[in-house]
Amino acid sequence: MDLSPAAVGRAVSEVFDRVGVHPRIERLDRGFSWVTLGVDDVIVRVAPRGGPLDPYDPEVEAANLRRVAGIVPAPRVLAVQSGPDNPIGRPFGVHTRVPGRVLRLAAVTEHQPEYIAAAAAALGQLHNMTAPITVAEAYDAELDRTEAVYRRAAPNRHPEFEAALVWLRAHRPDCDETAVWCHGDFRFANLSWTAPGELGGILDWERVWAGDPMCDVAFTHRFSGWCTIEDSDDYGHPIDQERLAYAARFERVRSFTASMRAIRAWLDGRTDDPRLLTIGRRGEQAMKTELDWATN
Repeated sequence: MDLSPAAVGRAVSEVFDRVGVHPRIERLDRGFSWVTLGVDDVIVRVAPRGGPLDPYDPEVEAANLRRVAGIVPAPRVLAVQSGPDNPIGRPFGVHTRVPGRVLRLAAVTEHQPEYIAAAAAALGQLHNMTAPITVAEAYDAELDRTEAVYRRAAPNRHPEFEAALVWLRAHRPDCDETAVWCHGDFRFANLSWTAPGELGGILDWERVWAGDPMCDVAFTHRFSGWCTIEDSDDYGHPIDQERLAYAARFERVRSFTASMRAIRAWLDGRTDDPRLLTIGRRGEQAMKTELDWATN
């Protein structure tokens, strides 16, 4: 896969005539997933050959971004190249840049309440968007999908993970409330800020699903450090503590599929990034201690 500035520039210029043949290229991603590049005034999201969210489809993220357009601040889709027949050799999406910049949690030592309030309000706006199924149906569908990912990706059986799936099915909330569109990865690292407490945009929309809003809330508790949603004041929706407790376990189980897919990509030879192998091994070790509630 050619991710050189020249190759990326040629690929983008084929889609947008206004982008020159020698655009300014900067690598923006810091993780192990999408290859994200800034190309002048646009963002290019290139699907890797394998990783913790495999398979990667820029059409999925584009559909999610189009769905939330005008509802919450987010990138706007400019174009999608679904197939590999382009100078990059991989599918990619082209989006607008959102204003502001992503901050590190540890770097924010002031105005934390303002950041939390803005994040909560934005998530509340997203959760105003309902989906045509109930919360119970959404959980059933996502548990089926999670199990399918496990069967496909896990190189070995994981009794702890399987026991957790059984527990989640047995204790699934019998909730007939209407499901909402959930971000699936809502945390401080995916928020761009123009000023303290002023949200410029929400990033990384590939994990959107129709589900229980408590899952996004629980996700902030697990993965967003001090920027967690604790009450309804700015969020604008009631927080059901019983469902929140279930959602926290549900999100933890789902998160382990990332480590499984990472190690599967390594074993299949679709990546030679040793960091993905490390992620896979750490995930396997963590399951033994972090899913013990399923058998107690």
